[in-house]
Amino acid sequence: METEDMGSPMAKNNAFGIGSPSWNLPFPSGNLTAAEILAYLPHWLKSIDVIDRFVTNGGKSLTIAAMINEFRHLPGTGDSVFRPNSVQIMMSYGMRRAGFEDWKVGSHHEYPRPNPKLTETDLDVSTFRTPRETHPKTGPPGCGTKQLKHNEPANSVEFKDLARHVKVHPSGNDALDLSRCVQYALAHKDEEWYFPDDFGALVAKLGGPSTVTHLHLDKQIFERRKDYVFLSPTKSSPKPQFKRTPDNKRANNNKVMPQSRQFAGGRSGTPTYSSPLKRMMDVEGTTTIGSRRKSGRLAKKDTKIVRDYESDATDIDSPHSGYSTPAKRRKLNRIPPMPASPSNDSDFVAEASEPDDEVPAAEIASEEDLVSPAKAARSRAAARKARHVIRSLSTETQRNIESLGRQKEISAPTKAPVLALPATRPVADINPEMMSLARNFSTRKPVFLKPPVLSANRLRVDWQSLYLYAAEGCTSVEEMWASALSSTRFNGPRHHAPFRELHRLSNPLAADVSDWAENIRWAKEQHKFFGSDTWTEYDYHLELITEHRRAIYWVSEEAIMHSY
Repeated sequence: METEDMGSPMAKNNAFGIGSPSWNLPFPSGNLTAAEILAYLPHWLKSIDVIDRFVTNGGKSLTIAAMINEFRHLPGTGDSVFRPNSVQIMMSYGMRRAGFEDWKVGSHHEYPRPNPKLTETDLDVSTFRTPRETHPKTGPPGCGTKQLKHNEPANSVEFKDLARHVKVHPSGNDALDLSRCVQYALAHKDEEWYFPDDFGALVAKLGGPSTVTHLHLDKQIFERRKDYVFLSPTKSSPKPQFKRTPDNKRANNNKVMPQSRQFAGGRSGTPTYSSPLKRMMDVEGTTTIGSRRKSGRLAKKDTKIVRDYESDATDIDSPHSGYSTPAKRRKLNRIPPMPASPSNDSDFVAEASEPDDEVPAAEIASEEDLVSPAKAARSRAAARKARHVIRSLSTETQRNIESLGRQKEISAPTKAPVLALPATRPVADINPEMMSLARNFSTRKPVFLKPPVLSANRLRVDWQSLYLYAAEGCTSVEEMWASALSSTRFNGPRHHAPFRELHRLSNPLAADVSDWAENIRWAKEQHKFFGSDTWTEYDYHLELITEHRRAIYWVSEEAIMHSY
C-alpha cells in the first residue's frame, strides 16, 4: 500500500502538524474513546458525527482544546497552545458546511442529530462519516466534487505513524484498543500494520477488544478536564517614545510665556502650592543660577521661596500665587463672617479669649501642647467657629444625658405581655389525586427498577483503597469508613471515580429533601427489597433515579414530615 503522503492535508492547512492523518481517513470498525480520537486522529474533529458525539456527551470547546494540548505537540514554537476558539471555528465550519446553519456548540441541542440512534454508552465509530461524505469541497464551475483530490478517500497509514506529533499516549480510563495497537506498532517496527484496514486483526492479536466501562465514556473523559485553565496570551506593548525639547528651545519658550501660564503649569522657579501643609513639607531653599532643574531646564534668576506657615489657601492675592482666587476661597466666601470678626484672616485682630471654665475637658490642652500667644492671636475665624460649635454640642449632650438619667430613676417602663396568636392553618385546595396518594402511602409497595450492570473490576471504596479516600485526620478505622462513605462530605455526589454505591452511604439529614438525599433513600429501599447494589453516585445513574422517582411520585417519609 502507498503511504508516502499518509493522506495528509497540505502543511499550510494542517493545524496539527505535517503528516497528521487526513480528515478523510475512513473510520474503523470498533470502539474509540474521545481521548484516542483527539490524540491520534485530531482532524476527525471536522466530522459531523464526531462533533455530534462529543458535544452531546458534554464536550466543550475548552475541554476539547485542553485534551489536544495534553496529548499532542503543536506546530511552531515549543509553547504553542491550541485555543478553545480554534476548536469552535473548526467544528462550526464542518457543521455549517453540512447544512446546520448558524450552528454553535451552545446551540447544538436545537438541531436534529445526524444519527439519533447513538447513545451515551456507544463508542463504536463504524458508522461515522468523513467530511468528504457529508460536506465535500466544491470546485470551479463544471468540475464535479468527486474529481477534486480533497474529496478522495485517504490512503491507509501505518499504526506507528499515528504516533507522529503525539506528546502523551492515552492510558488508563482514557484508552481502549487504539492506544494498545499504536504502542505495539512502535515496539515492533519491523511489522507492518495499517490503519484502519488491520485494526480488527491487530486487536484480535492483542487479545481481543477491551471491556468498555462507564469511566471510558466521553462524559467522564470530558469531566476530568473541566478544570483546565487557559492563560491569557501576553501581548507586549511598545514603550511610548518621547521627544525631548532642546534646552535652548525651552529657555526661549519660557521668555515669552505669560506669567499666569508659567505659574499654573509649574514651569517657573516658584512652585504653586494648594495648602500650607504642602508648603511646609517642601524642601526650603533657593535655586542656584545656572544649575539644572529636575525638568531639564536651567535656572535663571535666584528666586526666593516665600514661606508663610500661618496663612491659608484663602489668603489675599499675592504676586506669588499662580491664580487670582482659589477654589477653596470661593467656597469660604459664601460663608458669612463670624460676628465681630474680620472677613479676611490677614486683618485679624487679637481679642480676649473665652474663660477656661467654659471650655469642655476635651479641648483643654496640656502644657506641652500650648502654643505661643502670637499664634493664638492669629487663629483663623473658622477655628473660632469650630470651637463654638463643639462647645455647644458638648453642653447640649451633657444636658440630655442628665435629663434621661432623671427620667429613668423616676419610672422604669414595663413591657406589655405578648399574647400568642392562635395558630391557623391556611385554606388551600388539595388535589384529590394527591390525597389519594397520601392515603395509600402507608400501604405502598416499592417499584423495582432494573439496576445498571457494572464491571466487577471497577474502582471501589474497599479495604484496599480505604486509606486513599478517607478524610485526613481520622484516628480510627471507624472514622475512616464514616468519612469515606459520608453522604455530606462533598456537599453532594463525587464527580470523579470511585463512584460510591448509594446504599452504602450514610443516611442524609432528616431535613434534607433534595434530589441527592431522596436518591440515596430510594437506593437504600431498592437494596432492602430487591438487593440492587449497583446504583452509584455517577451522574447518569442519579439522572435515571430522579426521573423514575418523579414519574411514579415516589417520596420518602422524611420529605413528607418536613414538607410542611
